[in-house]
Amino acid sequence: MLYPVYVHKDEDTAYGLTFPDFEGCFSAADEMQDIQRMAQEAVELHFDGEDLKLPKPSSPEQWLGDERFQDGFWLLIDIDTSKISPY
Repeated sequence: MLYPVYVHKDEDTAYGLTFPDFEGCFSAADEMQDIQRMAQEAVELHFDGEDLKLPKPSSPEQWLGDERFQDGFWLLIDIDTSKISPY
């Protein structure tokens, strides 16, 4: 499933990843090519052992006015939901 991920980066930092559909789920990637892998890993760990429902993906457009998501960019990341085991 394609989930929106907000990506932000300062000159001397890794790419920060924020997942608005998964409250409290964050990650980072040193290189652009690592974003997919780190996003998948973060979501798997977010749900591991937790009694959480997997939400349907939102649209990045619904977050455009949110002040938490400024000065970065959006990606749609394909999260393999078959690897997510909530309990």
